[in-house]
Amino acid sequence: MNFDVYKAAVWLMWIALPTTAWNYWRAWDRLPARVAVHFDAHWQPNGYTSREAALMLALGIITFLLVVFTVGACIVRAQKPGASWSMLLMFYVSLAALWYANNWIVTANLNLLVPHPPPLNLSVH
Repeated sequence: MNFDVYKAAVWLMWIALPTTAWNYWRAWDRLPARVAVHFDAHWQPNGYTSREAALMLALGIITFLLVVFTVGACIVRAQKPGASWSMLLMFYVSLAALWYANNWIVTANLNLLVPHPPPLNLSVH
């Protein structure tokens, strides 16, 4: 049996998905109802969403990138084998940055570094 390190490295990228889900899961009951997910240049929150939407956004973006990166890594390996490892490194750096950002959002909301505005009342009287 021939063990291919490159294929294992490609599939190892997928660890970003369950670890992101686990990070949200372990903090779920302590997250505020409105989670800050967007910040301005001074790290002040200016975009909020529900916990569920924050989780779905994080997992959705990571899943999309994992699919694109997995297919891309296989294509690069077949077409340009000499560039496959450098391309895979770029994929890992991109996923690591996204993984870190998602985990930072959870941590920032848990540590109350982010002020949470009251819910908006959009009902018409």
